[in-house]
Amino acid sequence: MKMLDTKFRYVPSAHTNVVATWKRFGFRPTTEAERRARQARLQAEELASPDAAAASVARRASASKVARLKLAVAE
Repeated sequence: MKMLDTKFRYVPSAHTNVVATWKRFGFRPTTEAERRARQARLQAEELASPDAAAASVARRASASKVARLKLAVAE
């Protein structure tokens, strides 16, 4: 819809209902029960596999061997 269209209605940002806008496009907020269930599941997975926490940290074996590039300046 174009701004010059007669059907266009400007709504100032202070009066915009963000929740209604997201719901209009299909967003459904997470319920408290869903959030707690997800957190419990993630905690159970961390306890079951102690290496999971360390897996999120990437190791860089080549960090100490950083290649230095020499740039030649054209005169």
